[in-house]
Amino acid sequence: MKKKPARRDLVRVAVFAVLLYIKCRIFYPPLMLGGFEAAFSLATTGILLLAWTAASLLPGKTARMTANVLYFAISAILAVDAVYHAYTSKLPSATLLLMAWQIGSVSDSVMGLLQPRHIALIIDLPLWFLLWADRDLIEKGLDRSFLRRPAAFLRAHLDKPLGHVWALAGGLLLSAVCAVGVIRTDGFRAEYMENEVFVFHTRDILTTLGRGEAKRVVDKSAYASPDWSDSRWYGLAEGRNVIIIQVEALQNFVLGAYYDGQELTPNLNRMLREDTLYFDNYYYQIGGANTADAEFAVNNSLFGPEDEGAYVLYPFNHYYSLPTLLKDNGYTTALAFHGYTETFWNRSLAYPGQGMDDFISLEDLEETDMFPMGLSDREFFRQSSEILAGYEEPFYAMFVTLSSHYPYSIPPKDREINLEEGDVGTLFGLYMDAVNYDDRAIGEFMEELDAIGLYDNSVIVIYGDHYALPCADPVIGERVCALTGEPYTLFDQFNVPLLIHIPGSGVTETFSVAGGHIDVMPTLLCLLGLRNEKSVMFGQNLLEAEHGFVCEQTHVSIGSFISDEIFYQKPHNNIRSNYSVYDRETLARLDPDLYEEESEKAENTIRDCAALLARDDVFLDEVP
Repeated sequence: MKKKPARRDLVRVAVFAVLLYIKCRIFYPPLMLGGFEAAFSLATTGILLLAWTAASLLPGKTARMTANVLYFAISAILAVDAVYHAYTSKLPSATLLLMAWQIGSVSDSVMGLLQPRHIALIIDLPLWFLLWADRDLIEKGLDRSFLRRPAAFLRAHLDKPLGHVWALAGGLLLSAVCAVGVIRTDGFRAEYMENEVFVFHTRDILTTLGRGEAKRVVDKSAYASPDWSDSRWYGLAEGRNVIIIQVEALQNFVLGAYYDGQELTPNLNRMLREDTLYFDNYYYQIGGANTADAEFAVNNSLFGPEDEGAYVLYPFNHYYSLPTLLKDNGYTTALAFHGYTETFWNRSLAYPGQGMDDFISLEDLEETDMFPMGLSDREFFRQSSEILAGYEEPFYAMFVTLSSHYPYSIPPKDREINLEEGDVGTLFGLYMDAVNYDDRAIGEFMEELDAIGLYDNSVIVIYGDHYALPCADPVIGERVCALTGEPYTLFDQFNVPLLIHIPGSGVTETFSVAGGHIDVMPTLLCLLGLRNEKSVMFGQNLLEAEHGFVCEQTHVSIGSFISDEIFYQKPHNNIRSNYSVYDRETLARLDPDLYEEESEKAENTIRDCAALLARDDVFLDEVP
């Protein structure tokens, strides 16, 4: 009679294992694992089988409950990872998962990411719960005899081998079958296991707890600011107000583009033609917090952490940010404006350390025209300009927009682009409306600045924080190609615009040197006639740069880079066959082995920055 429960448990675990393998075959293909999806699926199933085997030593009810909990947990983890990967092209870190309480803030965006394959990963859980919920176990509590008397427990249960031999032998046999399947997979390397979901999250948690990068030796003098005083650009914008506009999801390909004869960004295009320095080979550099890490990189010339947000992980570090430096050189105040809640991405806690004297968020503004992602940008700019008018010049002000946030839900009343029937309701069509709307909002903001007398005495920096449209989607690729006349590649996905507008300067020029977010601070300091002599800066002055070199870590792996000549793409899974190197001009594929030295330089640069952040050590001398 005692054999039957054990056999039923074995059958249950076997069914769980088959279902888990099927779920893994759904989960792993989008990770682009070089054809090793079956091997990773077997590895995940085998690891869980080993866990179930260990659980079989527990008392009957506890063993069954443990098996259920493990299956439910891994199913949920696969679903969360899959949704996160769909947006960021990487798996989530433990620190980012701790920020999951913010999910309600972006619920529309999350819902827009859900696909049938994501639902398939958890669709069976309610049924299993109904079938296997043990009311007696719930009412009486778990059997804790093992915790009270482990030795006696083991003797008692090992004296009754028939029940546990089934579970132990069966679990070990199935695990062995999975292990052999992985080992015999042609070309599979042990280091590829870092992509297996259990290994990834275990490694991530240990790394987060250990923070081993803090021990890395870094030569900070290599990241000291040079003297630009002899540059022809030095001091061109000296003494002006600094106004930075970080535009949500603004990609470079929309500038100058016409959709069915309609100019998408007429105001930005007009700006490009007069008093503007335009960087057309500028690329986003972000960390785990996307938008928030873009502003962090711009204001500090530092890389955000790879898998976490800088404002979340290091809110109380000591920085010598652009706002702080400006106030040390005569600027009256530093302000941050954002049309959403102040706690999002921990901004309210982190901004004081960034040198911000005041943070104007949604709590400080009238909710007169609300979009799905907060106050509309047009109303945001209108109200913000009224506030800005009350501050003494020169000041620093940073505006972070929202309306063009994924899924680009501009209300019909604010749409002016007449879409073709096939683009209505699509991600591409919605994005066309979004960039056109934000361009109009920026144009109106320029008029408001002029009306309150701030426009002529300001330098206005405008850039996109990160990409909007994934190039991996063939339909989107086709539509972008139709818009621009060029193939839409990963290279184009990373390309966002940077405009430095200096009204009345009479200087209009395009720079094609490769640059990124960390280059904004040194470039702007040169124009302002200032120098950072106190802290490291990982970027370079793009006005004087002889060669562009952009280190990337998000949507690709550390070690990827973009230079003036090539794009070296190292995928997050680090599977060698997935490495891609492109000639920037011809898009011809090149041999990755020829650029290993540059890849190591890119990796070492980001690792150096991570080490300095981990030990709060960005100052060239002691922290003041």
